[in-house]
Amino acid sequence: MGPCAGIDPRGLVSDQTQAMPRTLWLLRHFEAVDNPPAGGRDRDRRLTARGLAAARALGAAIAAGEIGSPPPSYVLSSPAARTTATAEGAFGSLDPPPALAVDRRLYHATPDDVLEIVRELPDEIDVVGVVGHNPTVHCLSLDLVDEEALVGPHPATAKYPPGTLSVIILPIRAWAEAAWSQGVLELLC
Repeated sequence: MGPCAGIDPRGLVSDQTQAMPRTLWLLRHFEAVDNPPAGGRDRDRRLTARGLAAARALGAAIAAGEIGSPPPSYVLSSPAARTTATAEGAFGSLDPPPALAVDRRLYHATPDDVLEIVRELPDEIDVVGVVGHNPTVHCLSLDLVDEEALVGPHPATAKYPPGTLSVIILPIRAWAEAAWSQGVLELLC
């Protein structure tokens, strides 16, 4: 059973999703150890064994086509050990694997910072993944979505635990057009 088993994305989105040209995958890193290794800093905290296994399980589900959206061809990750391990576990087994870029700005980024980074993306890329930290990734998942496009309340309003993935479709022709409250939530798991 895949990591998104038991979550039915039907009913999360309206019928608008078919015509929208850019897709953003927002992934919060999986479960990490509480403390960095001796002499290390917060950014050196690694995934727990359970977190690493969960990242790999998500990657297997994506590779098997169990996640309904086309996967990213380009993934941005914070430089923290836990986010790069999440990105490698979730996307590294895809064939072909997406280009993975570590962007140090994502480590302390606010939602506004991440939106600016997304706006810098080349337009040749249609589907992008961002692997980051809370509360930023949670806020992005909420604030990029047009609430009127949802059928009911946003399902991530109350929580966004480690390993949560939001797939948001943006009605834009160029990443520079990305803005708040314009996306459609395609998947949350």
